[in-house]
Amino acid sequence: MGQMDSVSTDGSDDESAAVVEGTVDGAPSAGARPPTREEAEAILDRVVALYQDHAAAANPAGTHKISWRIDWDSDAVSAHVLLKPGEDWTIEVSKGYLTVSSMTTEVFALTMCHEMGHFIGGFPFKTSRGGNSTGALGTSVSSEGQSDYFATKDCLPRLWANETETNAAAFAELDPSARERCTTATSDLASQQLCGRILLASLQTGRFYEEQAVLQAPRELVYPRFDTPDTTEVAVTKEGHPESQCRLDTLVAGAVCSVKATGTGIPGFVPPYGEYSAESEDAARPFACQTGPGARPRCWFQPDPVVTDCSELGEAACVVEDGVHGVRYCGTTSGVDYYWCFPDEVCKTSRDGFSDCYAPDVDPDEGSP
Repeated sequence: MGQMDSVSTDGSDDESAAVVEGTVDGAPSAGARPPTREEAEAILDRVVALYQDHAAAANPAGTHKISWRIDWDSDAVSAHVLLKPGEDWTIEVSKGYLTVSSMTTEVFALTMCHEMGHFIGGFPFKTSRGGNSTGALGTSVSSEGQSDYFATKDCLPRLWANETETNAAAFAELDPSARERCTTATSDLASQQLCGRILLASLQTGRFYEEQAVLQAPRELVYPRFDTPDTTEVAVTKEGHPESQCRLDTLVAGAVCSVKATGTGIPGFVPPYGEYSAESEDAARPFACQTGPGARPRCWFQPDPVVTDCSELGEAACVVEDGVHGVRYCGTTSGVDYYWCFPDEVCKTSRDGFSDCYAPDVDPDEGSP
């Protein structure tokens, strides 16, 4: 399936959910239901259109195009990206992803911006992914945290900029402390209202991420909240999915960051492509908030990475622990990380050495039978 990144989803309990307008629910009234087929396709069309010029400008210029596909025959809860030489940059979504009980049109829009972030978000990249360092694909897959940050910092502000009535209604639903995050970030009312809508969508999405993470690896359900930030600090930047509270913190940081990406370049996409280097970090620095509430949280991002020796482990390998299949990644700056497959998946390694989670009857070199 080429370069693939699966998206996790979220959750919350009544006692830990944020209170919005006196209700225990992170959802705004607008967009509080799953998208119809037509709405989902329209959202994907709009998100792709926003960044088609980035793909066209990617080296070699004029050879890349972003496309999307929804598998209406699949009940799997799956959204991921495909990046293969000579082919389009593709966002793939399953029908099951659209019909999860906590899915809403706002969550779908945010998570499709997250998927776009894997193509456009830039540094830090998923350095552990095989074939991600050549630059031949025109981009490299951004890490999960960076894709979350891109979704609320750059993509949703462009997607929703002109939906002023919906933005104003969402802003009105925020409690005063949440609204203050937006009024502190910008003095412009329209921008504050847009920020408020993104915060509400972020809370919904954080809950969705938590619920799906618990389904994948059963544990107590603890919904992320605006007022309970993750205070952990990683020694090396995490390439995979952070915990749901950390992900919400990242979405909030993106929403209040005033530094927006400009031009059609991929931030930090400089030689050695997709790998960590001081040059890559410096090239991406102007496109992100480095300090303050809009800076990427340290629960996944570490600007001063420590080098890890992966010579014995290799970049990626299938592992099985307690009967659960997963992929172990090792990156020089990301350290050792694990991605665990869904219960109905197994890990397989393709002929080119790329390991990922697949349905049991899928050949990683050929696709579905």
